[in-house]
Amino acid sequence: MTASEKEYGGALYELAAEEHCEDEVLESIGLVGKMFAQEPGYRALLQNPAVPKEERLGLLDKAFGKSIHAYALNFTKILCERRALFELEGCEKAYRERLYEARGILPAVAYSAIALNDAQMQALQKKIEKSTGKKVLLENKLDTSLLGGVKVCYAGKELDGTVAGRLESLRRSLTQA
Repeated sequence: MTASEKEYGGALYELAAEEHCEDEVLESIGLVGKMFAQEPGYRALLQNPAVPKEERLGLLDKAFGKSIHAYALNFTKILCERRALFELEGCEKAYRERLYEARGILPAVAYSAIALNDAQMQALQKKIEKSTGKKVLLENKLDTSLLGGVKVCYAGKELDGTVAGRLESLRRSLTQA
């Protein structure tokens, strides 16, 4: 994430927080991002300097109009004016980080060879919540390179409970003995 993405995303979050519409704005920015991902040519058109600014902004009004929050639309227009629409994804990430921080939410990812069931996810979530004191938003991602076990990543930390991780730990302890 670039410094400008953090700055833009943070500024949008501050505005939304003042007006108590954080969730609506986040959802709207997500919708814009999805549309750009599905139609990359549309973003390219909006970035094209040969298209007059008023026309580009009008295209955004036509595409999103009243279907997204006004703050998200105006934010997208600002990025369009500055030819920075490519930063939208990073801005959304910065916004989400600020929102989670304000709400005491800790996002975490559990990597496993097979999908974890609900009971396993809840147990893992409770364990992390107990150790961090924060509400955990846990996501399970499949990693077919793992032989077994679970690797959990959150807040720059990695807890390796995989088979390979345990074997490596055993190898280190045997070589030190």
